[in-house]
Amino acid sequence: YQRRVRGKVCDWLHSRGKAETVVITSGEIGSSSNEIVSMGSFKRGATRVKVSIPKIPTSFTGSGDVFAAAFLIWSHKLPDNPKLIMEKTVNTTYAVLARTFESFRDIPEPNSFEKELKLIQSKLDLENPPDKIKAVVVKE
Repeated sequence: YQRRVRGKVCDWLHSRGKAETVVITSGEIGSSSNEIVSMGSFKRGATRVKVSIPKIPTSFTGSGDVFAAAFLIWSHKLPDNPKLIMEKTVNTTYAVLARTFESFRDIPEPNSFEKELKLIQSKLDLENPPDKIKAVVVKE
């Protein structure tokens, strides 16, 4: 059911313009309390890819920017592989967020400086993301 809801949202967004690709970066619709879901809809919905992502127990500022930049890069490098685009995008973003979280996890009330994304420290992950989180093609 939840996949259909995300699919309908993607269809609606495709219908609003000429977007060939729509990505819902994260959503808790139908996901467990331990994960969020990202979905990419490619070629106006001909291919859909879902990624379940372990939830990190905090909020971040700038995570959407990291996701968007990674998605743009991987879409350019892998234009014919939606599954790999989503995997590399999510793994890139997750690596930065996990490293950032680890840097302040033991601080009782971290301030915005302490929660600043660890982009420089994540250089290698940005260039070559880990292969931990897998995507699933849900429509082809």
